[in-house]
Amino acid sequence: MAEATSRDACIDRHRAYTIDIASRLNPKQVARLEAMLAPVRPGEAVLDAGCNSGFVVDFLPRACTVTGVDVAEHLVAIARTRLARADVAPVEELPYPDRAVDVIIYGEILEHVFDPVAVLVEGRRVARRLLIGSVPNETSKWGPTGKHKPAGHAYHVRAFTDRTLRSALARAGLAPIDVRRFADFYLFTAGVPCGS
Repeated sequence: MAEATSRDACIDRHRAYTIDIASRLNPKQVARLEAMLAPVRPGEAVLDAGCNSGFVVDFLPRACTVTGVDVAEHLVAIARTRLARADVAPVEELPYPDRAVDVIIYGEILEHVFDPVAVLVEGRRVARRLLIGSVPNETSKWGPTGKHKPAGHAYHVRAFTDRTLRSALARAGLAPIDVRRFADFYLFTAGVPCGS
């Protein structure tokens, strides 16, 4: 597991990340993306937190306005060619006003950050309707005893169980709508309380 000594250490480690995920998607990942993104409605304003190259736009309804943030400048430069807006910014400090978007996507992001609850609280501030995402399942190959365990992963600082994911959502003041296992991952959809 990448040592999670501080928020800044986690962010700094990811600034140098250069892998464009779009070039490596396999059928299982596509199926997971499609399942995760199913709650997004046509015409919604969507923020992809940890957007990589902005590839998620290809899996959303065409009428959506899609923006993104990531700390890897190289990937944000690519995302700017695909998204309505892309900023170099950490997911802990979204450069958006309160309730600026309908949905925020956290596709395999929470396992990379120092404080997932702080990230979700920030998402609750910016989203009007939903936070959706996917995280690695601790009891799978991504868990402490698995083939891709966090201890051997350069970027992951944790994996999740159903209980730890639901706890993070609840501690962030979100209303879990759906938390379910999908192969070696959990998918989540959480509602933003009115007036948040």
